[in-house]
Order: sequence, then structure tokens, then C-alpha cells
Amino acid sequence: MPERNRINPLFTVSLRYGLIASVAGMASVVAFFYMGKHPFWIFPLFDIRILVISILLFFSLKEIRDYFFGGLLFFWQGIAGSIIFILVMALLGFAGIYGFGSLEDSFVSEYVRQGLEQINALSDASAAQIGKPAVEEMKKTLPETSLAWMAKRYAIQTLTFGLFICVIISVVLRKHNQQTP
Repeated sequence: MPERNRINPLFTVSLRYGLIASVAGMASVVAFFYMGKHPFWIFPLFDIRILVISILLFFSLKEIRDYFFGGLLFFWQGIAGSIIFILVMALLGFAGIYGFGSLEDSFVSEYVRQGLEQINALSDASAAQIGKPAVEEMKKTLPETSLAWMAKRYAIQTLTFGLFICVIISVVLRKHNQQTP
């Protein structure tokens, strides 16, 4: 099979799984928002996107390797498929956050309200540890938060999570043709 025909599944499968991942990520944002905890105030390491990216990226690259490349997946192919997956998820996440925030008027205001509550609830010791000027700066800038900033933050976090995960999964799933001498 010519090499150019082997690139097409790399793109299409990664695109499909990226679409699924973006829908799952946005569903979690909407669910957390309506459960009363703004999703942007959840600690990033507990973000559902890490789990979604890990699972769906693994199955995406595994499908590409096993069904289209005859059990061989080179590192560059894994990285290329991963980047397509992550870019699709990040771009659709940006659009999803922007769209949801446009439809739900309280999305940004609830973020600001919950953030100010958390800042005001800080003890004096915690505020001193963070730094009084930093706390005051947060109190001043938080009300100026925009929907575009939130959507951009979501996309950048998705890219950041994804790039770390994609290297690990690409290394784990790569296989070389084992020829004996």
C-alpha cells in the first residue's frame, strides 16, 4: 500500500475521536455548571478532559495501528494522529465554550461570583502566603473576565493536557516491524 494512502486513516480516525472527545468535554462542562460548581474552578488535575483524552487518544491510535497500519505505528504517526486529535478537541472546545457562554448568560458571571467567594473566604494566613498584592490583583481583575478569555483558557488547557498525554501514548503504542536476521 502506498504511503499516501496510509495517511488518510491517520487523519480521519483522529478527527472522529477528537470530535467525540470534544463532545464529552463540553458535556462535562455543562453538567458541572448546572450542578452548581463552575467547571473552571475545578482543580486542573481533576479535570475530566485528562481522562477523556487519555482513553480516547489511546483507542484512536490503537485503531489506527491495528486496523489500518497492520500492527505498525511509528512514533511520528502517533504524534501526528495525536496532534490532529488534540487540535480538533481544543478548537471545538473553544467554540463550545464560546457558544455555551453566549447562550447561558450566567456562565461568566457565575465564574466571577464563585471566584470572588473563594478569594474572600481565604484566611489571613492563606492570603499572606499567596501575597496580599496578588489577592488584591485577583479581586480587581476577576470581574473583568470575558467569555473569550474563558474559551481561550479552555483551549490552551486542552492543548497542554493533550500534548503531555500524546507523547506518552505514542511511545506506548508504537510498534516496530521485528525482523530476525
